[in-house]
Amino acid sequence: MLKLLTTLLLIFPSLVIANSCVVLLYHNFSQSTPKSTSINPELFEQHLQYLEDNNFNVLSLSEMVQDLKNNSIPKKCVSLTADDAYVSIYKNAYPLLKKYKIPLSVFVSTDSIDKNYKAMMSWKNMKEMQGQGVEFLNHSVTHPYLIDMPTEERSFQIIHAQERLEEELGVNEKMFAYPYGEEDIELLDSVDELGYVGFGQHSGALSYGNDLSNLPRFPMTDRFGGMDSFKLKVNTLAMPVIYKRINPVVDNGSPLLELEFIESISKSKQKQFACYVGTGKASVNWVSDIAVSIKSNEPIYSRRFRYNCTLPSDKKNIYYWFSKQFINNNKG
Repeated sequence: MLKLLTTLLLIFPSLVIANSCVVLLYHNFSQSTPKSTSINPELFEQHLQYLEDNNFNVLSLSEMVQDLKNNSIPKKCVSLTADDAYVSIYKNAYPLLKKYKIPLSVFVSTDSIDKNYKAMMSWKNMKEMQGQGVEFLNHSVTHPYLIDMPTEERSFQIIHAQERLEEELGVNEKMFAYPYGEEDIELLDSVDELGYVGFGQHSGALSYGNDLSNLPRFPMTDRFGGMDSFKLKVNTLAMPVIYKRINPVVDNGSPLLELEFIESISKSKQKQFACYVGTGKASVNWVSDIAVSIKSNEPIYSRRFRYNCTLPSDKKNIYYWFSKQFINNNKG
């Protein structure tokens, strides 16, 4: 821990944090698919136009991960991802990506492609897009609730999907997106042992020191991806905390989250630190000038829920952002 802290302090000498990167998560690019996972292509084009107009460095996920490992993230770094390989990516997003020359990284659940589901792209579609700014990565075989499966079946879901991606597309990058963003300590450890970089569905920017087995991504839909929200999120910074691997599976809907900052937080900054869960604020208790505990005021009964925490930076309308997803152990 001392070595990690020393490294972090060299990288983050003050709350003017080292360069951060924001990874965005899309699913469907359509007006006729479920709104909870869809974005209007017209709004998506506004996203791309904003990134171009404001000189963001938009990297493929494989480029971003390499920069993260090399401590060389560029300023204004953004990476676009899409889960599940819906055909709307090919029909509606791909033409816009080519127009703006912006890369996209797609996480694929291979069984749906092998079975030729109409809602999904084909291997032929992917081969056409591959090398034209689009890369394809691992999202399991059947998109299951992995934490509900035995260890051997979890490993099969990751390993066999990677084999299919390599067979069809020659993919060798080892990156994995957890279905539904769900993971437990055992699965995080397994992803590490298999040599993958893992991605969740919790919000926030990332930077050096993040847990490479569960990197954050901002979900982008019509509801959460309006332009005001989009501008706020792509300009966020990684919260300057020491990242600890915490078991996200809990037996109650009001877990305690403890964060440790890499340097002292002033009293005035502490008052500006805010955390949210569900539709309301969570309780925040500063244990010291570097340690804070967060807890929901009321139990949350859904299967998945998140604590989202923000802290204003010294720059106007620029925020540090941290999110932690929890899974209720006994909730369906």
